[in-house]
Amino acid sequence: MTHRKREAARPLRNPFEYGRELGRDELVDRKDELRQVVRSLENMGKLFLIGPRRYGKTSLLAAAASVAADSGTTVLRYDAERYESLDLLAAALLSGATRFLASTTERAGALLARVAGALRPEIAYDIKDQSVRVSLGAAKDAAENALPVLVDVLDAIERMAEATERPVVVILDEFQHIIKQGGETAERQIRAAVQTHRHVGYVFAGSATRMLADMTSDPGRAFYKLGARLFLGLIPRDEFTVFLRGGFEQAGFTVDAAALVRILELAHDVPYSVQRLAHECWEGLRVDASEATAGDAPQLTVDHVERALVRMLQQEDAAYTQIWNSLKLQQKRALKAAIVEDGRALLSSDVSRRHRVPTGSMQKALAALDERGIVREESVAGAVRYVLEDPLLGRWLRWSQQLAAP
Repeated sequence: MTHRKREAARPLRNPFEYGRELGRDELVDRKDELRQVVRSLENMGKLFLIGPRRYGKTSLLAAAASVAADSGTTVLRYDAERYESLDLLAAALLSGATRFLASTTERAGALLARVAGALRPEIAYDIKDQSVRVSLGAAKDAAENALPVLVDVLDAIERMAEATERPVVVILDEFQHIIKQGGETAERQIRAAVQTHRHVGYVFAGSATRMLADMTSDPGRAFYKLGARLFLGLIPRDEFTVFLRGGFEQAGFTVDAAALVRILELAHDVPYSVQRLAHECWEGLRVDASEATAGDAPQLTVDHVERALVRMLQQEDAAYTQIWNSLKLQQKRALKAAIVEDGRALLSSDVSRRHRVPTGSMQKALAALDERGIVREESVAGAVRYVLEDPLLGRWLRWSQQLAAP
């Protein structure tokens, strides 16, 4: 078989990716947001990036970090939710800084002794991945010392950046996790440290949109006016439509414009959900193409989208059922109300009566759903609206329990 024939036989790859970080060349739109984050990194400024889950925040950070690294900036990017305690996050940060800023174990030891001796760092060389790892003796003293240790590590990274004359940026994703553990004490102590740093920039990113918005807009809170804020919104439909059409047409499929609108409607324009549904549509068309006669290109229609949605909901049935069964009765009713009422006026007496949830119980149930990351509160035109973090969960409830559409 010739090389050309091997290439022709290679199966087409689905262009609609979800569930992983996208590369900087794979982002849909986000040009302005990427430019703003990159400029903040290059200027070693302080930026709060606030956006709901599934909006592509982590992919945007990865892309910005890649651009900044190409220009010589040392980027330390960590997801705070991945660490069960603040001292483990602190050790990971210091390990990363040491790995990037010290070329040998000997230099690492000397550098840490100069800038972080009080933390009693212990250095180990990992043969498997040939990297330096740092543990902190100071973090072993007591659990309550975890927050001061994290702050001391940020100070140490500032001194390390100054000593090595290297531009450094710390990106802390899901930053609200740190604040939830440390409370307003964490806000005060972290601000007191980073506002004095001149050789390290910061991006504090998070998906707890209301919490982070309040934290950065309240004059009485420590992070008020500490840095710029960037709120990550939905991708404009025009941009997403062009991307979706291109993904289908590059495989030789034809597209009904109404089908693209339906994908966006069903997914509520949420980037992750749009990609997930488009992925399933593309796979369905690929099967149609394998069964079609030569020269007969399958077309994406609204019917294809609806059938793809059902297939996807069937695949996710077990996971969504587990979430549903974990809810208390009033939480289930509140969630149904949020879906049926499109999240509006949920604390009104009319909604309370229709869904058999007293107003006080509705408020508590919505707060519990918010805490679990199932719904979030949004302000729209001066009114409060509750939206599902995963719009496809709402579609599953409509499909599985025959709920009325709003």
